[in-house]
Amino acid sequence: MARYSRGSLMDILVHSAVAGAGLSFGRDVYRKTRDNFLFIVVAVVTLAGTAYGCWNMSRGHDRGPIATFFITVLANLFLIVLSFGLFMFAATVVAAGLSEKNSQTPPLTPILVGLGLQLIFAVGGLVYGLKQRPKRKFAFLVDKENEAFLDRNGFRDVGGNEDVMLDPSGNELVLEDFRLDAVVFKVKGRRGVRAKILLDNDGRMTSYVPA
Repeated sequence: MARYSRGSLMDILVHSAVAGAGLSFGRDVYRKTRDNFLFIVVAVVTLAGTAYGCWNMSRGHDRGPIATFFITVLANLFLIVLSFGLFMFAATVVAAGLSEKNSQTPPLTPILVGLGLQLIFAVGGLVYGLKQRPKRKFAFLVDKENEAFLDRNGFRDVGGNEDVMLDPSGNELVLEDFRLDAVVFKVKGRRGVRAKILLDNDGRMTSYVPA
């Protein structure tokens, strides 16, 4: 399968064809927020990390078996576990702070709330990723078929130049427009002349119409 220079016109073609509370309550919230600001920041960041890890692991990637295991699975699992651990540490510290002020044993509420939030964000990220997965996997398939089309029909990359590629006859093609049914090119040195790569409804390249 063809491998094109990153950012070249052929690379761009392959990947673009498819595209109120009371005053006292407010003061209390402010005071607690100020006293626990660092831990609130940690909580927000780690909740986002949990959601991101679940989403990124489930949404589908164009990777081989080894990269899938190490990058898609292990790296995202590490992020989820790290985010969970840091979030629960922040929740425990907040609970300990509340118990120290009230001279009581640490309340379980912040910890239980933390566990509930982690579960909600993890499930939300997972569901959103699984919802995106079929469309992303199909788009990767179309990308590969478009690479094969360009290679099979004799189009040539010109070393990372994002403005120009060569058609099977050696004409220099400059990208002019992406349409739903075709990619349109100007032909260098031939004023007013246009060439096209026709697309189907899924952005799959079907045929070349030379100038």
